[in-house]
Amino acid sequence: MHHRAGRHRRQGNLAVPVRVWQLGLMLAALPLPPLTLPAVAVERPGNGIGRGIGPVIVVQGTGVVTARPDMAVINAGVTSQAETAKAALAAHGEIMARALAGLESFGIAEGGVQSQHVNLRPVYPRQNSNDGVRAPVAFRASGQVRVRLRQIGRLGEMLDRLTADGVNNLSGLHFAVAKPEQLQDRARVLAIREAKRRAQLYAGEAGVELGPVLRIREGGGPGPGPELRAMSASGAGRAVAVGETEIRITVSVVYAIE
Repeated sequence: MHHRAGRHRRQGNLAVPVRVWQLGLMLAALPLPPLTLPAVAVERPGNGIGRGIGPVIVVQGTGVVTARPDMAVINAGVTSQAETAKAALAAHGEIMARALAGLESFGIAEGGVQSQHVNLRPVYPRQNSNDGVRAPVAFRASGQVRVRLRQIGRLGEMLDRLTADGVNNLSGLHFAVAKPEQLQDRARVLAIREAKRRAQLYAGEAGVELGPVLRIREGGGPGPGPELRAMSASGAGRAVAVGETEIRITVSVVYAIE
């Protein structure tokens, strides 16, 4: 009688236990419970503030520099309406060409005028419940140019020139600094100083030593300038207060705690 547990198969000079091989097949066929592994958080550089680098202090600093604007920016628009699309576009083009020529003679450099796209839309009559398919009764063409004026004192004169040439939509007037780079750098210095002052204050009150800077991130930029909320057809008859504009820079600084 042969005993299965003791049976061996000869392969050369080696005896391979058949029982172990058969047991492996049986285990592979049996359903096994899912293997549960412990959750492991892998720390990587840059995976988050303070991870793997010890305690930190995160502060924000804002630097603000004020300056008198030296440039006015305005959107000058033209809207024309006619019975046909061709006539509306032609009227719009005529007025816009006259306005651009007037800006050139006014002394606005070519780089100070930026043309925008032109929109053409049909104009429909008021809808009646008994009407069928409606047909447009007119067409409306509209477009605008953005004008940058370096001589702010002549702003009222320029507005009068634009309206006299047929411009019927003036909007978005604001004042700005033509070259704000140096002012932005001054605001950055003030922002870093403010962040450092706050970090030193927190560290002193918490009884810890402030370590080196680990990260600096800038967020924010030039603040919006003053805006003219309402303009009459005669710009020269209205006093425009230029005021001051702000250059605002915000930084976030991460300090190590020693």
